[in-house]
Amino acid sequence: MRQSRETRPEMTRVQGSGFRVKAIELIPEAAILHHREQDGSFWGTRGRWILHGRPGSRWEQVARFPFASPRDYFGFARASARAMRADKCNLYLNKAGCLLGIRAGQAFRLNPKNKLERLFHIQGDSVLHGGITEDREGWVYFGEYFMNPGRETVAIWRLAPDLQSWEEAHRFEAGTIRHVHGVYRDPYDAEALWAPVGDYDGECFFYLTRDRFKSVERIGDGGQLWRAVRLFFTPDHVCWLTDSQIEENTACRMDRRTGEIEVGQVIEAPSWYGARTQEGLYIAFTTVEPGPAVQRDTAAVLVSPDAFHWQEIHSFKKDFWRPMKVFKYGVISCPSGPVEAAALPVSGEGLVGLDGVSALMRLAWDR
Repeated sequence: MRQSRETRPEMTRVQGSGFRVKAIELIPEAAILHHREQDGSFWGTRGRWILHGRPGSRWEQVARFPFASPRDYFGFARASARAMRADKCNLYLNKAGCLLGIRAGQAFRLNPKNKLERLFHIQGDSVLHGGITEDREGWVYFGEYFMNPGRETVAIWRLAPDLQSWEEAHRFEAGTIRHVHGVYRDPYDAEALWAPVGDYDGECFFYLTRDRFKSVERIGDGGQLWRAVRLFFTPDHVCWLTDSQIEENTACRMDRRTGEIEVGQVIEAPSWYGARTQEGLYIAFTTVEPGPAVQRDTAAVLVSPDAFHWQEIHSFKKDFWRPMKVFKYGVISCPSGPVEAAALPVSGEGLVGLDGVSALMRLAWDR
């Protein structure tokens, strides 16, 4: 295990620096935007339906996930759909043009006739948004994400580029972690895949492999400073915002050469999701959830030129549905694939003006 050294400067608050949201255009057809293609079209979902289309045009209902009981008995109303997690699923389009779907603990492949083929069962319902990736050879990876109160074993799965064969890439031993927050390919290290895991003290680490999980390097001390969902990469650093509802959240980065970790500004709530735009701008979102480290009732949209110094440019207020553990936290997500700051695609849950719908946020930079 490589243990990084830590330097901790005085904390600073987010400061404005010229970015702003110019407009927000709702996309009511899609509850969740999962993946953006190079041509600007999206793969999205609403309940069981898999959708394909683009904003301002007609969305095609391509396929439908199998009925899952009891959740799909309650998808008729937004309150019950939230309580039963009716929208919870994943889609990922790989470089080979094959679509992977995950819902209700099953992985699926969309075949050329637009029929879903059941592949294999996973622990948990689905995985966190943005946490599916592929390596240089086009093999697709994702890690199991589930509540895991007994701390059972947890798998990272690997699928062939055609999604017609699969295997366990890695299995975490029982008692070592709760779940996997995502698997991310490092754009500055061609063979490197990173997997942050959590959640509580002694369970929070980054796992790094350069040989397709034949061997792994564990980085971190297991504490909340290493509790991350989305990782951001720059030529010199691996960066993240912490995801803790129990300890103060901060911006962090680790020097690739020395392994030294630098702790930056305070973030007033946990952060789960984010993206790097084609213009090179880093985007992150905070969540609204119960816990002493959550200091606000709004979910923030943050931007950064370097994934370490962040500016808040917009926020969405948590809606009135309570308790949050039943009716969902306030969460913003972003699809995989190439995204642009000029039309940033987002989806939301439990937020005023962004619940069960998606939107394009048009970002501007006041030079």
